[in-house]
Amino acid sequence: MKQLFTAVLALFIMTGSYAQVINVRYLKVDRGMEDKFIEGVKKKTKNYNSKEGHIRYFTFMINTGPHSGEFSRIRYEDELAAFDSDDAVGNAYWQELLGSIHTNTLSQRWSYGKEASNVTVSPFDKPLRRVITYNYQGEMEDKFWRFRLNVAKAIKSAGVDIFMEVWACASGCDGNTVNIVFGHKNYAELASDNNEEWTKVYEKYNELFGDKAYDEDIKDFESSLEMYGRSSYEMTFLPELSSPQSMSSLEKLDTGN
Repeated sequence: MKQLFTAVLALFIMTGSYAQVINVRYLKVDRGMEDKFIEGVKKKTKNYNSKEGHIRYFTFMINTGPHSGEFSRIRYEDELAAFDSDDAVGNAYWQELLGSIHTNTLSQRWSYGKEASNVTVSPFDKPLRRVITYNYQGEMEDKFWRFRLNVAKAIKSAGVDIFMEVWACASGCDGNTVNIVFGHKNYAELASDNNEEWTKVYEKYNELFGDKAYDEDIKDFESSLEMYGRSSYEMTFLPELSSPQSMSSLEKLDTGN
């Protein structure tokens, strides 16, 4: 519990605010029920999560990793206190329509680290997500966050087209857990971002923080991680199963604000 608090506190101190908060559920659908589930989520979202004042939900298909083949259903809120409210009618409708054909395999809550992120376009424009999960040692949090904050500064200064969200786990994780979420239009852009675009970040980082600063800081960053403290997976955004962009207020993720 102390380590978990340290992770969230460190992000609060270094970024200055919690900004958005999300609740993430992983949903495993019974074999052969995928089409029924998809149609049910569409119907529920349209009826209960598509207008101003409704709770906002966004749905992803997990492509790789331990939860491959599952759906990720994410509730976005602008502050933690919003989770004190719920939609009893919508939840009852969900259970009636879909409760018997899926299992909730994991629930987590995450806080957005705006200063460590780089979001300048709508998340709807980058449907392919690559998520890298890190667990860092509490006594080395300064080394972990120094690189994360500096690399965000380098991305912004270089003006490169790299979509990067940083989320610290507030509940439901082991240790000091942070997700770095990269968004891409497709796999071709993922490859370009990891090569041509990131080379520009590397050069700008050294320009801003000193010759060989990137190599030195990422070495410290790596040393801050727990043993086996890195994992990754990919997921695809499903707009037809999600609240519409027009009522999402996702511009609050924008680091240019």
